[in-house]
Amino acid sequence: MRDRDLKGRFIKGHKKAGGFAKGSKHREESKIRISESLEGSFGIKSRRWRGNNAGYVAKHLWIVKHYGKANKCQNVECGFDKPKRFEWASITDKPTRKRNDYIMLCCSCHRKYDMGLIGITLEEVSL
Repeated sequence: MRDRDLKGRFIKGHKKAGGFAKGSKHREESKIRISESLEGSFGIKSRRWRGNNAGYVAKHLWIVKHYGKANKCQNVECGFDKPKRFEWASITDKPTRKRNDYIMLCCSCHRKYDMGLIGITLEEVSL
């Protein structure tokens, strides 16, 4: 069966996908029950918590959430006077949820570090 007529218009009865419960609302008692079941299930207590098995992006987001945005370049040899943007960079092979495994770098230094053009160790970092 075609879903368009000869002029290319949708045939009557062919509607956008929506699902059988589209537009339905939860009752108040259901909202309360859902709220109570989710109470205290964030972070480590979450059923989706993966700990150190979490992905690259998840660990970087965790660092931003707990330690704030990166606000300076800790590379001593950075050639920029006033970079506009900073990022957290992992200095270990496998990123973890430890602050010591990350340093703040400007975008330029972060790219160079990831490509292996500059090597940064904790001893070389200006804290």
